[in-house]
Amino acid sequence: MTVTNDDERTRASNGEAKITQLASGSYRAQVMIAGRRHSVAGKTKEEVKRKRRELLHNADRGILPPTQRLTVAEHVERWLEDVVKHSVRRRTYETYHEKMRLYILPALGGVKLERLSPADLQKLYGELLAHGGAGGGPLSPRTVRHVHTYLHGCLGQALKWGLVPRNVADLVSPPKAHRAEIKVLDLEQVRRLLAAAAPTRWAALVALAVGTGLRQGELLGLRWADLDLEGGALHVRRQLGPDGSFSEPKTAGARRKVGLPRSVVVALREHRAAQLASRLLAGSEWQDGDMVFCTWQGRPLGARNVYREYRLLLERAGLPPVSFHALRHTHASLMLSQGIHPKVVQERLGHSTVALTLDTYSHLIPSMDRDAADQLDALLA
Repeated sequence: MTVTNDDERTRASNGEAKITQLASGSYRAQVMIAGRRHSVAGKTKEEVKRKRRELLHNADRGILPPTQRLTVAEHVERWLEDVVKHSVRRRTYETYHEKMRLYILPALGGVKLERLSPADLQKLYGELLAHGGAGGGPLSPRTVRHVHTYLHGCLGQALKWGLVPRNVADLVSPPKAHRAEIKVLDLEQVRRLLAAAAPTRWAALVALAVGTGLRQGELLGLRWADLDLEGGALHVRRQLGPDGSFSEPKTAGARRKVGLPRSVVVALREHRAAQLASRLLAGSEWQDGDMVFCTWQGRPLGARNVYREYRLLLERAGLPPVSFHALRHTHASLMLSQGIHPKVVQERLGHSTVALTLDTYSHLIPSMDRDAADQLDALLA
């Protein structure tokens, strides 16, 4: 029921519809844009007028109001299936899907897409930092920034499709993520780790990780066909994912050739001989995938198995419980500390740019700068 008192309505000019007061006390107006009728509502006439002006202003700029009243959940589902699924790797798609389900949809899924506000997003980020989402406890600022990135892309697509007049994620301030301290092993610790691994079947894996800086997935995806032991090099052509599937490197820079230290070549030759002996013992149970690192039956190694054995090696060597990824950082640290050019380090690590390498390992730069100054001083003396 509406109240039709002349004092409670105003005629809009220039073809705009009247503002009507509803029985609830709020106000509503309808506007014709591009042949379609659109409604705006508010608690006061002034609010309705403002919303009506915004609609007309956006229409003049070619930004039409949405014709579909989708919820955030409905748009997220369509975005994931129609855009993300066909533009990223399967594992990346699964990550997007999981983060949306855990952190975004429980709080915002039922909100109408066109009514989503910057305040809604800011409130969500605060709640995730304080309490977390359906996936567990409070989230780190870094994770919440990832959530913001997913939302920004999702709402950006809504803007391209004409479902919303703006990307409200542009108006939100995500938390600042503090970079975690990179942990590395020093030279003495590396020697202790290699010594602890030497009598085990993990010697070549550890030696290759320290000697090349390959990512764990790249190491576990290696085939013997990717290695040139005579020439002392390997080619990174694929990686093993957490789900056990193989995929190509994400970037052109990650698909690379990496030189091998002589000690690593020796370790790989010994590993090859031991693997051939295991293959004979396995007999018909052996599954030949040409894998450099595999189970006793030739199957790809699981990341959990590697992690478990690696932690045992650290304990045996009396070393702190650094991650396996720390061996990649250790490789970079050792090279930079020896004055090897950052461009070489970048190419060995498969970083997309040398700026990324320098930014990641900037904590090493002050000591390198001091060494350079001392060398220059000696030259000029």
